[in-house]
Amino acid sequence: MKPQRVAAHPYQELAAEIATKIDSGELAPGTRLPSVRALAKQHEVSAMTAQKALNQLALDGYAEAVSGLGYYAKEPPFEGEAPAELAVESIARQLADLQGTVAELQARIEALESRS
Repeated sequence: MKPQRVAAHPYQELAAEIATKIDSGELAPGTRLPSVRALAKQHEVSAMTAQKALNQLALDGYAEAVSGLGYYAKEPPFEGEAPAELAVESIARQLADLQGTVAELQARIEALESRS
């Protein structure tokens, strides 16, 4: 039995809820997780909160981000420490996600500045 998760932020609560569904088998490995927008709407949170929850699931080994396709449930991770390769892959995915977010924000800023 896995220890109970303690969540301090809304994105952690959402990630913990989805991780529990993966642990229980309600969400089978390979199942596409809801999009950021759908997740935000379903749980009445911001898109940023939903994105952070999905990023957290990927970091914890519960989901895999597939570029352009979304997030997919993975086999629940083993208890204890994750293999070093998993940590490196997770960090690389998060970095790619952050770079995409920064590029999107830069484009929005430029669009707003051009209106002035």
